[in-house]
Amino acid sequence: MRYQFYLIVLVFIILTADCSAQKKPINVSTFQQTYGKISETAKLSEARASHTATLLPNGKVIIIGGMERNGVFFESAEIFNPQTDNFTKAKGKMSIKRVGHTATLLPDGKILIVGGWSNRDLPESSAEIYDPKTDTFTSIENAHHRLSGHAAMLLDNGKVLIAGGSDGKSGLSDVELFNPQNNTFTLIGKMQSARIGAAAVKLADGRILLTGGAVNQGEILSSAEIFDPKTNSFTATKAMNAVRYKHDSIRLSDGRVLVFGGSDSRDWNGQYKSAEIFDPQTNTFTPTNDMNFARFKIEGTSVLLKDGKVFIGGGGVGAEIFDPQTNTFTKTAGEFGIPLHFASVTLLADKRALIVGGYGNGTPQAGPISTNQAWIFKL
Repeated sequence: MRYQFYLIVLVFIILTADCSAQKKPINVSTFQQTYGKISETAKLSEARASHTATLLPNGKVIIIGGMERNGVFFESAEIFNPQTDNFTKAKGKMSIKRVGHTATLLPDGKILIVGGWSNRDLPESSAEIYDPKTDTFTSIENAHHRLSGHAAMLLDNGKVLIAGGSDGKSGLSDVELFNPQNNTFTLIGKMQSARIGAAAVKLADGRILLTGGAVNQGEILSSAEIFDPKTNSFTATKAMNAVRYKHDSIRLSDGRVLVFGGSDSRDWNGQYKSAEIFDPQTNTFTPTNDMNFARFKIEGTSVLLKDGKVFIGGGGVGAEIFDPQTNTFTKTAGEFGIPLHFASVTLLADKRALIVGGYGNGTPQAGPISTNQAWIFKL
C-alpha cells in the first residue's frame, strides 16, 4: 500500500514536471508581447521596390532609387526621420534612374552607389557618391563592368569589394575594389565562380563570405567562397545544403552566419522556407529549422537585434524572429498583406526596425507593382 502511495506521488511529480517543461517553449502571444509588433508608419512619396536603404551617421535613413513597376524607375531619394517617423524628399537626385543598384556607407559618412538598371535594356556601369552633409549626389568614374545582382561590401581597410553580378548578358566572376581616397575602381581578380544574386556578409575577422547565386539563368549554385582582403584571394568552403540565389545572410553574435530563403532554378515556384548556419571554424553549413514563410528576393532584409536574435522582414507576408539558441523561427505580430519582394529592412539607432516598400506577386498583365507603405517593428 505504501509502495503504491509513493508510486502515485512519483507519477504525479513526473507529470507535473513534464507539463511544466511543456510550458517553457516560447508562447507566441508572450513572445509577441515582448517584441512588439509591426505597425504601419508614414508612407513614402513614391511606391518603391529594389531600392536601397542606408542608415546615416545622424540616425536618419536614406531610401535611394527603386521602381514602382517594370519600366517606372526612380532617380529620386527620400529620407526617413526616426524622430518624427516621417519621410521627406531629398534635395538632390541621382544622375540617372537606378533599380537593383548597391549603396555602401563609407567611413566618412558618404554613400557609394554602383550599377543597377536605368532602363530595361542593360544595367549601368556608372557610380556616384551621396554626401549627407549637402544632400547631393556626385558622379564619379565608372566601374569596369555593367552591374546588377552584384555584391558590395565595405572592408575593414575602408575600401569596398564589388563582386560578381551580371552585365545584362552573362554572369560575372570579376572582382574590383573601390578606393574612397581617390574614387577609383581597380580590378583585382576573379571569384571561383560567377555569381548573380549571391548573398555577401562580413565575418568577424574581416573576411567576406559569398554564398550561392546564379552563374546564368537557371544555373543556381550551392557553393560558397571566402574573400580574404589581406591576400585579395578567394577560398572555397564546403557547399551549402541547397542551391540558393536571391537569398539573404547575416552574421550572428557568436560569429556564425545564418543563411536563409532564396530560390532554386524554378525562381518564383522554387522559393525556400529552409535555412542553414555557416560555421567559419569548420567552413561547413548545417541545416536549421524552417522559417514560417517561404522567402526570396530578400537581400538586406534581416537585422541583428540587441539580444542576439535576428529580425527578418522581407519576402513574406509577415515577419519573424530567428533565435540562434534554439534554431527556431517565430512569427511576429502583424502582417504586411503582400510578400514584400525586394523590400529593405534597417535597424534604427533606437533599436526599432524600419521596413520599406517591396512588391507582391503582381499579375501576368501588369507585372509586380510596388507599395509606398512602410512599417516599424518595435523591439
